[in-house]
Amino acid sequence: MTISMFTSPTSRTKDLRRVEEALAVIAPRWSVWMLQTLQQTSRMRYHEVREKLPWLKDPAVSQRLAALADHGLVDRTATAGRPVYYALTDRGRHLAPVQDALAAWADEYLEDTGPTARAEHVEDALKLITPRHATAVLWALQDNGPMRSGELSRVVTPDMSPMVMTSRLRQLGADGLVERVTDSHRSPYQLTAAARALGPVYTALSAWAAGRPPTIAHHPVWAPAQEAQQHPSAATAGQTEQRQVRRTVAAAAAATSPHTPVFSRPRTTPTISAQRVAPSWRQSDLFSHTTRTAPPHRALAASGRSR
Repeated sequence: MTISMFTSPTSRTKDLRRVEEALAVIAPRWSVWMLQTLQQTSRMRYHEVREKLPWLKDPAVSQRLAALADHGLVDRTATAGRPVYYALTDRGRHLAPVQDALAAWADEYLEDTGPTARAEHVEDALKLITPRHATAVLWALQDNGPMRSGELSRVVTPDMSPMVMTSRLRQLGADGLVERVTDSHRSPYQLTAAARALGPVYTALSAWAAGRPPTIAHHPVWAPAQEAQQHPSAATAGQTEQRQVRRTVAAAAAATSPHTPVFSRPRTTPTISAQRVAPSWRQSDLFSHTTRTAPPHRALAASGRSR
């Protein structure tokens, strides 16, 4: 990775777009299940995949396999007179660090529903960050600090009605990923602790989407400390750019609002706990998983969407 890879606004925008495209590839329902099923062995026939996922009907299995093959994550080998085999491509196997990061985040921040397959943890986490503009909003708040709805609308959805951003922020708030800085309805929005903890997820996604090995993944937005340690000059440039953006945002806020936001009463939100429905099946031999005990700081489920 070159030092200047993420220092310009254009390169950061391209990075965000790649991450959003990567999420669109792996987020559709059952995609992660397919990938983790194929990860168990070098290759599998269609009926073997179907037997591992007995609750899926034939059309769903074939459609997911076809879609993953179209995206270059699954290889379909067909030879005349021989069985058809499915296997992960190198790109499909390289998704493992991304899935690990998503599973770790879900295990820490989503509601404990007892023994649940690892693939379900990953899909539950994806469900929160893949709706349209959700990742872009989180990205902007992480990069620029607290911002008002209007500011976010100008940055993320400049060609759309401000109501689009209002709706997205309302949902991200219900999911426990954004919150007001204070209790005032005019207060800017900021990331919750759970959203800031998505750093490893977005760093891994950025590396995978750009075709970089995850072992050298550094990100000036989501992993600035790591970036500073490895590339001090690039980190300094990135920090300077971020300070300039924040000054611009602050000036815009002062110009568009008759009141200055009060930051003297910081607001904190409990660790999020998205509502999840416990599965009716129990196939302990399908994927590795253990019974999880909710950590002491985890709050009861109060918001979030169920699948």
